[in-house]
Amino acid sequence: MKQFRLSIAVLLSVWSLAGTGVAIADNGAGANGVKVEKSEQKKVRIYTQPGAAVDLALIDADGNVLYRGVISKNSKKATAFNLNNLPDGQYYLTAGNNAWWMSQGISIKANALSIDDRNIQQVTEPTLTAYEKNKIEVSLPNKNLTEANVAIYDAQNVLVQTDSFKGSTRRFDLSGLPDGAYTFVVGPNQKQFTTRVNIRH
Repeated sequence: MKQFRLSIAVLLSVWSLAGTGVAIADNGAGANGVKVEKSEQKKVRIYTQPGAAVDLALIDADGNVLYRGVISKNSKKATAFNLNNLPDGQYYLTAGNNAWWMSQGISIKANALSIDDRNIQQVTEPTLTAYEKNKIEVSLPNKNLTEANVAIYDAQNVLVQTDSFKGSTRRFDLSGLPDGAYTFVVGPNQKQFTTRVNIRH
């Protein structure tokens, strides 16, 4: 019953979202110029840059998706979220597309909302560079990312190697693999990026 009430509260909150044009977008502080800021007691605004659509989600501390939507690629105004009906707790507002992803932590306590600029994670699409024949360096630009996963699949989509790494770069020696196309799937659990490479001996 508690989950049902929370769902109704979230739906009521989301209905008040509806892409409300509030203000002209600014430069932003997050990935790809995205910025999340408090606008009133329990309201936030998301500023995005025009040019590419942005997928949005509001997630609670248990990983439940409370809202999912898209900001148009032509949007020049901030999108407002009214969170008045949400109970106290920790929430995450995520934004991203094929080239980047970010998550901004939001706390609601005693009917007041706060955004901690230190509680932001972001990652951009990795670059894969051959540093020697059949040896690949993965560079994953990120902020506050504790760990990223790497899965490498062959042309038949069979998993040939998995690994995880901390930091922003990691090298992989693929010289022991047969010739062919391989797909790297790189990123944190919340956002995976896919890149193909070819191995030739």
